Amino acid sequence: MDLVEKVNEVKSVKGVFIDHNAADCTYFVGWGELLAKYFSPPSAGYTANYPFEIDNGVCTARKTVDTPNDEAIVFPTMDPSNIPSGRKALISELFGSNIPTFWEASLSGVQLPKHPTKERSAKKMKSLAAKYFSIPKQYLKYYPNVPEVIASASTAESKETGAVTGSHSTLR
Repeated sequence: MDLVEKVNEVKSVKGVFIDHNAADCTYFVGWGELLAKYFSPPSAGYTANYPFEIDNGVCTARKTVDTPNDEAIVFPTMDPSNIPSGRKALISELFGSNIPTFWEASLSGVQLPKHPTKERSAKKMKSLAAKYFSIPKQYLKYYPNVPEVIASASTAESKETGAVTGSHSTLR
């Protein structure tokens, strides 16, 4: 079963698949600066790898999901008296003043700068092609289809060197 479908079996959760390979999918920069305006830094002992929950401005972070409460790291993320105004300001800055709550927001409305795309060099494409074509054929189903630019880098390399760069004669 698809992970998003499984997540959506939870009554109060709405999972969405963000296809990072889609042309219209972009990543944003500036999250750290934005969030630092509204949230206090975590206390000592916290690591970003911990599962956490935030309730009424208080963060509870645990080493694992079953870490007992007395071993959890608990710290305020913002002044409790500023939660409503802080939430409103954050939503406005992140999505624009016409979005009143997170429930009306969407990824397409994010106001942060988009991460610039980075072109890969021919050398990098050849390296990626060699890695991709080293995957045993029976395991390829676990990987996304190889982009044409990688496949052609592999073909170009084999023509230049006379070497066979992969064990797969066809692409999926």
